[in-house]
Amino acid sequence: MIRKLFVILLLCLLPSGLSAQLATGSWKVYGAFGLPDKLLETPQFVYLLTQGSLHSYDKANDESRSYLPGDDINGHQIKNIFYNTDRRYLTICYMDAAIDLLYDDGRLVSLPDIRDANLTVSKVINDVKFDGDLIYVATSFGLVVFRESTADVKESGVYNVNVAAIALTPDHLLIYPHDGDKARHLLAIEKTARMNSLGNYISVGVLPDNYVEIIPLSDGYAADGMTHFILRDNTPYLAHVGVRFDPVPESHICWVAGQTPQCFKSDEGVVYYVSEGRLYEVGLPQETNLPVPVKEVVRIPEIMKDDLIATTSGMSSVWVAGMKGLGNYRLDADGGVTVLRDRFRPSGVTTFSDISCFFPSSDGRGFYISNLGISQVKPIGKGDFMNTRFTGNFISGGKVEDVAVTGKMTIRNSPGATSAQRYGYDNIFAPAFVIEDPDDPTIRYIGSGLDGLFVVKDGQEIGKFDENSSIYKSANWAWRTNDACFDPDGNLIIGVFTNNANESPIAVLPAEKRRTKDLRSITKDDWLTLDIGNYISNRDVDLLLCRHSPMIFLIASHYQGGFAALHHGGTVTDPSDDRHVTFSSLIDQDGKQFVTNYPRCLTEDKRGRIWCGTTSGIYEITNPLSVFSPDFTINRLKVPRNDGTNLADYLLETEDINCIAVDAANRKWVGTMDSGVYLVSENGDEVIANFNTSNSPLSTNTITDIYVDPNSNSVFIATLHGLYEYASSTSPARPDYSDVYAYPNPVEPGYSGWITIKGLMENSLVKIMDAGMHLVYQTRSQGGQAIWDGCSLNGSRVKSGVYYVLASSGDDVSSEGDVVTKILVVN
Repeated sequence: MIRKLFVILLLCLLPSGLSAQLATGSWKVYGAFGLPDKLLETPQFVYLLTQGSLHSYDKANDESRSYLPGDDINGHQIKNIFYNTDRRYLTICYMDAAIDLLYDDGRLVSLPDIRDANLTVSKVINDVKFDGDLIYVATSFGLVVFRESTADVKESGVYNVNVAAIALTPDHLLIYPHDGDKARHLLAIEKTARMNSLGNYISVGVLPDNYVEIIPLSDGYAADGMTHFILRDNTPYLAHVGVRFDPVPESHICWVAGQTPQCFKSDEGVVYYVSEGRLYEVGLPQETNLPVPVKEVVRIPEIMKDDLIATTSGMSSVWVAGMKGLGNYRLDADGGVTVLRDRFRPSGVTTFSDISCFFPSSDGRGFYISNLGISQVKPIGKGDFMNTRFTGNFISGGKVEDVAVTGKMTIRNSPGATSAQRYGYDNIFAPAFVIEDPDDPTIRYIGSGLDGLFVVKDGQEIGKFDENSSIYKSANWAWRTNDACFDPDGNLIIGVFTNNANESPIAVLPAEKRRTKDLRSITKDDWLTLDIGNYISNRDVDLLLCRHSPMIFLIASHYQGGFAALHHGGTVTDPSDDRHVTFSSLIDQDGKQFVTNYPRCLTEDKRGRIWCGTTSGIYEITNPLSVFSPDFTINRLKVPRNDGTNLADYLLETEDINCIAVDAANRKWVGTMDSGVYLVSENGDEVIANFNTSNSPLSTNTITDIYVDPNSNSVFIATLHGLYEYASSTSPARPDYSDVYAYPNPVEPGYSGWITIKGLMENSLVKIMDAGMHLVYQTRSQGGQAIWDGCSLNGSRVKSGVYYVLASSGDDVSSEGDVVTKILVVN
């Protein structure tokens, strides 16, 4: 009681109103909630798998949650989920072939055996079925049978064929291989037989297509002596197959329906499928070789068109999931709809997981994330598809806002029109970027690799720049834009594709035109171009508008190309004083030629130096203005070996660099194609840290982009598997000590992480003093942040009490400084 009173009294000394923050060195994983992949209703929960993330809704307690890797579940990037109704647990199958069993009572059991198996073949989980204590798992190499009660492997068969789907009869296991000598054969084996060899199976028939799911239509033998199933392929088409073994093994197959977006079985044992906006129920055939009876149940209302559907109680309670979230409805036979639970999405989750790009807001209050549609050199997730639809979010203060396109877009190119006919005109296809209007943050400029530049406000198109309204030229039936930015004066600068040496890849819409004219009335005459010589951009144009010099740098997807540079004289809209230069080959500081397959990214650091990431590491342009010198060289950054040899290695020479970001201490955060994230010293002469799948929550080592928050110590990392946030050891410096605070504060018993002190001036001398004003610890701030491990100078944990933080600027190490904040430590 005395300790509690002591803590309460001392809390009065501490600053109030601090929001929850990540402890330095810790991570946050953002869940994703976008286009749904699978929806399951169980007696207690509704489970939704979307974008590799798992979410649930507890029907009894009216609670929703997102399951985060490391905190709630063991793995990353979920491939599929299956529910065992009898034993009340969800089977979670991950992309790396690990499995979790998540029980209704909250228990979590890990089955890592397939992931950890010493096999040289691919390990992918395709299907799961349950039979009492046994869990049958179909994989890309064969079959694995687990015992649920002991969480171990009972039996396995490495057949070296892809078992795409499995099913169970009362006495037999059925498997359906996609390749090998038995491809498309429906194979059977008695449950009591050895399953270690494919030769132990018998064929009960050949199926005409490559089916990926076998859904039981009858739980046992039907009146005709058969066990009945619905087969689904990827088209998706549905077929029915009946299997029996007495008097001889045989199967009978017939077609059911085509172009069905989804087919599912309710917990009541009813199989439903969707076709042409209607929901149908599938029954058992009356006799062998007769088609299965199909009954229309209800016409699907417009509000749930294209959504996933699940139910355990028929039409009286139907759960639906889509981009608008998860909701619950009652559907009447006459078309009536009753809302039982309004649509909702969990807070703090993104609406997609294949995050390719970051774009800061115009005022630094947050940032945009976006997917990427067309790229020759950057990872974009699902491939180089012209019909990739734009998805974007705006993130600020931990809140995630959907950047939606809801109105009809002007689509003029032929592939875009084809995609719009399929997915709707309320889409932007082949997205390239999203940036914010500097005068009105509700206006977004969204680039397309097919159709130019869209200007969108509140989801509606208010402007469109293509060949009719700008300097775009049709390049292979499309108007391609790749990058864009606003300069400090509000001029819009865009990079476009051109295959003509006489056409510039850089266009400018002057600020006065953008501000004074209706954007729909912008014409080609309102634009101007910037001459960069014969540097012909390919499809990917990256622009860097320098803030420390009057320069624009440009790279493109030229094989073994260099870069172009433009000196705009401080006035982007006045080309009369411009100078440009182009480099097709590069010479480093040692006189050696530097050749790389592709340049990837450009970044300006706090000293105005340019860092360029390539497929062969990083080089630096130390002085941007020196590019016009006849003896211009790049600087290949070197990391000393410190082994007494005076030798050094080129910085990340063997790495394929996707992105580079600069933090408050001018350190560089480098995202790679295959090795995760590197933290590099200011001058590039030291690799401080490497975060990857083995030592961090990152689920992939392919990093697509990095954003350093200018207001905090947060570093945001984009991957095609989702968004991550890391609390680094540096944050922006402040002009004075009026807003210094520490966290966690109080430091509670058992806490052993870093204590972070923020709001300091640049390179502050920081001293931690005890109540008697004796020195306990001393350090220098990184940018505006310092960290303390809670120990004294001799390395021992400090005692409970109030500790005073003194800070002073400059290099006077003898200065006591001013008390800028206090820290309460409770052991």
